[in-house]
Order: sequence, then structure tokens, then C-alpha cells
Amino acid sequence: MEPIPIITLCGFLGSGKTTLLRRWRRDEALRDAALIIHDLSEFGLDAELLSKEGASTEAGLLHGRVAALHGEHAGEQLHQSAGRVLGDIAELAPAPPLILCESTGAARPWPLIAALTQNERFFLRHFIVTVDALNLHRDFADGRVLTQEVASPGDPALRGAAEILAEQISFASVVILTKVDTIPKPVADAQVKTLQRLQPRAAIGLSAQAGLLLPQLDSTPAPRIGALRKQAYQRGRDPQGATAQGIAASVLRDSRPFHPQRLFDACQRQLGTGVYRTKGFLWLASRPAHVLLWQQSGSQISLELTGLWRAELVKNEEGKLLPEEVEHLRAQLASAHSSFGDRAVELTIIGLEEPRKAFVRALQDALCTDEEVERWQSGEAFDDPWPKELRKAE
Repeated sequence: MEPIPIITLCGFLGSGKTTLLRRWRRDEALRDAALIIHDLSEFGLDAELLSKEGASTEAGLLHGRVAALHGEHAGEQLHQSAGRVLGDIAELAPAPPLILCESTGAARPWPLIAALTQNERFFLRHFIVTVDALNLHRDFADGRVLTQEVASPGDPALRGAAEILAEQISFASVVILTKVDTIPKPVADAQVKTLQRLQPRAAIGLSAQAGLLLPQLDSTPAPRIGALRKQAYQRGRDPQGATAQGIAASVLRDSRPFHPQRLFDACQRQLGTGVYRTKGFLWLASRPAHVLLWQQSGSQISLELTGLWRAELVKNEEGKLLPEEVEHLRAQLASAHSSFGDRAVELTIIGLEEPRKAFVRALQDALCTDEEVERWQSGEAFDDPWPKELRKAE
């Protein structure tokens, strides 16, 4: 049988990989594609976002056509777990036209490539590295830090990020410069030239709002695994070290809402460069109906309204639900929290140890106290400095 191509999306934390992947999956030609989500997070948010609503995303297993390699399966067990899910994908009927793999931004490229190419039923078609144009401009002198034309930042967190990003780019067959709409065109042009010096064999693509489509890369040749293996050994890269040293994830879970003002203050005061990425779901005491998807990368934070909590829907205040639908919601909420229902905070915080733990403590302090919960229950309003305007994203 013809080998099945694997297209891998790598790139540092928050550079737009999931946005691109969600856009590509809307292509009808990719309806039967399989997904492998390599995620440092313990609870696998990205796999959940890319799975069908309600689908299981248990770590280390293939569910339908989505394999969730998060937690320990993203690190020390990556090679073994990837081998298992590749074997399962090979048995799918109909056979997938390709595999789309999204990798954690803390991934070291060669261990990931070695894990994905261990089964002869598959071959690596693209190794794509996404680069955030705004971060490249602001933190890395438009890439000249990566080429060592400019001295590395004194900040150890930025220095570590530069080292990881430079290593990822050195293995890329395609580099996609994302968020180019956030910088002037001459700056983007200069960044492209710098990236070409850093990896002259890679094709360079530009993307604004996930505007680059997968078929645009059809003419790009596949990477040569033998050359990448030689490059890894020449650099002394351990094929077992799947993620960068020093970067780890913490998880914050709580049923209480965030106090909107204290959460805002925590981000202003404690969100340092060593907190590379925060993502997950939360709710605010000022917006108890809204399921908010929180995504932070560096100094950029987005809040996406993804729906309403069941605890809000069951009220049926607009009378749009049938009685049996209301009963179904009540049954789902039967074992939920007596006050909060299914509302919950579940965040993954990724970064260096000390700043990561400091930010987790700040987030914990931003949760509502028992007294504030009582005030919320009585209908008291809370100061909310977060943006109120909604912008629809296609």
C-alpha cells in the first residue's frame, strides 16, 4: 500500500499551531484525516478542542481519528506511545489520506520526528514550524537573535525560548510566519530574509488569521530523514529527550470563579517572561453564564466565548428548550457542584519552574473567597476590567 503522509506542526508555545490546524480541518478533503496531538498539558486541551464535541481524549490512546499524546505520553513515553497509536491509525477504515500532528511548543524536533517515522506505513511529508511574527519582532530582534547576529537576551526565559525556536527551525522543511498582520510589511520582509539565512532549505509562508492553506505547500519537497538524523547526531541530540529541559506544566483546577479585577491584576503583576503559555477554560464571577477559553502566550491574552455552561442553560430563561431538553440538562447536572453546577476553572500553565509557580499562586489568590461567593450568589456586581466587545472569528 502507498505510505500515508504525516504533516507535523511544530513551533514555540502560542505561535498559532492550533489555529492553523482548526482552519485546515474545515477542508472537506481532510475529513478522514487522522490527528496526533502532542501536548505538554496534563489534560490535553488541544485534543479536546480538535475532537468532536463530547469525544473522549484519554491520554496515550487513539479515539476515533484523534490520538491524544499528552502528559507523560508527550515526554518520556513519546516514542512508545506514538508507535502504538500509529499502529492503530494504520488499521483505520477508510484509511486516512494523511495524518496531521500538532506538537507542543516545547518539543525538541528530532525526538518528535524519530517517533513519528518509526512505522514504515507512514512518511514525513512536511515538518512545519510556526513562528509568531510579533514575538520575533519584539523579543528576538526580528530573528537576528536566532542567527546570533544580535546577542542573546539577558532574560533567561527569553534566552531559553530562542534556543528552542532556533533548534526547531533548523529541522524545518516549511516555516510559517504567523500573525503577520500585527507587524508592518517591511518588518515581515526582513524577518523572512533572516529566517531564510537560518534555514535556507525551508520554504517560507506567511499567515494572517490562519490564512495559509495546506494545498499551497504541495510543491514543497518532503524532508530527507537521513539528513535530519545526521544533523541530530552531529549536534549530539538525544533521541529520547522529547521536550526542552526546564519547561514543565502545572494544572490549576477549581470550581470557584475568578474575581475579574484580581485576575486582571495578577496578569499585570505576575505574568513574567518565564510563563510561556497558559490555556484552558474558566469563568468569571461577573460573567457566570459564559464558558471562556483562555489562551495566553507571552504578553498576549485572548478570551474566547465558546458557549454557555449547562448550569445557565437549564434555567431556560428565553424558553427555547423543550421540557425533555431541560430534564436532560438537569440529569447531567445531578452530580455537579451544588452552587456552581458544571462551571469550573481548568488551566494549564507552562513555563520555567519559579515564574510558573509564582503565577499559579497569583491565580489561586485571584479566585473568589467564600465571602465573595456569597456576594455572587446574592447577585452583587463585580468590577470587570476585561474587554466587553465580542469579535467573531471565522
